[in-house]
Amino acid sequence: MMKKLISVLLALMMLCALASCDGGTDETASGIRPFAFQGVTVALDAEASPIIASLGEYVAFAETGSCYGDGKDKVYQYTSFKIQTFSNAGKDYILSVEIFDDADASVTTAEGIGIGARADEVLAKHGTPIQSDDKMILYRDTEQNVKLQFLLRDGIVTNIQYLKIQ
Repeated sequence: MMKKLISVLLALMMLCALASCDGGTDETASGIRPFAFQGVTVALDAEASPIIASLGEYVAFAETGSCYGDGKDKVYQYTSFKIQTFSNAGKDYILSVEIFDDADASVTTAEGIGIGARADEVLAKHGTPIQSDDKMILYRDTEQNVKLQFLLRDGIVTNIQYLKIQ
């Protein structure tokens, strides 16, 4: 059962990896602060190896051909979040961070929003989004080339994604 669950999660991660290769064009700056966990900052476009080493043991790993760089996209899954990297010139860099579970309440945005937060809390902490509806709240920082997306169900955050703008 656990192997099947991990297989399904890895398949979903690969789908999210492909979705992050969308090359969106909306242009608004919002000052998105990078994700951090237990004192380790996970900034998009940062070199991945020291960050992955600092975060410690991950629970699952997957890799596939890259849609962004010249090597492999890699996904490191931790208990409540995952990090996707891309390769360029022989080094791996952070492409995305996804918070998907509330098992560890300390996994939040820098502003303290985690899985289970209400949409109004997201708006109060993160400010005015570039897009918002009953399924998603989206922020974009063109200076950092970052999108921050909150997926919602019934007004409750079910998934948080930091995505590199490509």
